[in-house]
Formats: sequence, structure tokens, C-alpha cells
Amino acid sequence: MAQTPLDAQAAELDSLLTALIKRYQFRNRNKICCEDITVSQCYVLKALKEHGALPMTRLAELMCLGISSLTRVVAQLETKRYVTRRRLPADLRVCFVVMTASGKSVVKRAEGMIRRSEREALEHMAAADREGLLSGLRKLNAAIDACGTLWNTERSGE
Repeated sequence: MAQTPLDAQAAELDSLLTALIKRYQFRNRNKICCEDITVSQCYVLKALKEHGALPMTRLAELMCLGISSLTRVVAQLETKRYVTRRRLPADLRVCFVVMTASGKSVVKRAEGMIRRSEREALEHMAAADREGLLSGLRKLNAAIDACGTLWNTERSGE
């Protein structure tokens, strides 16, 4: 069967995203990214900053992690006093993760470092290319949300 232009583009998208993810997102999920937090811990704090206190199940969905993996990350953040866990009196099975003032402070500093790094990368591109990139990424995220296949599958065993 002959490869269509769409098939070729899908293969190139896979290759480009894999390279980007290796460089950016998964450079080392357990490496200290800034301050004293790992990349995974930074993602959790950023989610809590954006959404406020969240139940562990919802936070796990946002992080694309299993509950056991998220529990380890949250425990590390709790030890550092960046988050606390609170149970609902009406249903003790429901555990919310709440960011502390220290957590808010560290995520603010981390985001500043991240923004500086991202700005440095964008400075190597023309303004029109930056706009095109951002527009394309917005559209790609919307398309991924719309198709709901590989990216939205339930993750198990983490």
C-alpha cells in the first residue's frame, strides 16, 4: 500500500514530537529542574496553581500518571511542605492535594526559570515563525483532545 501525504506527515509528526519530548518534557522526570523540585514535582505544582486543590484521582488524570506514581510525587512534595493532603470528612476515601504558601512560592520561582529558558529558545526564531509555532501547537492540542485516542487512554500499572 502506498504511503499517502497524510501518512508521511503523521510519521514526521511522530518523529518531531519524540525528539522534542526527549529534549524537553522527559529530559529527566526525576532530575532537579529548579529550586529543590524535580520535573514531575514541578508539573504537579503547576497543575495545583492552575486548578487549585484537586482530588488525587483528578490530579493523576491531569498528570497522565497512575495513582501509585502520583502518590510518590505528592509524598515527596508533602515532605518538602509544598503541599498537604486533606480528606473529606463526608467521604474519607477522597483525598485532596492542596498547595501550601511555600509551594506557591517555589512554583512561582520555578516558572520564572522555565519562562527564561523558553524565551531563550524562542529568541532563535523569527516573530512570524513563533506565531506559527504557537498557533500550530494550539491546533494540535485541540486535535488531540478531539480525537481522544492514544493520548486520552486510561493509564494503568504506574
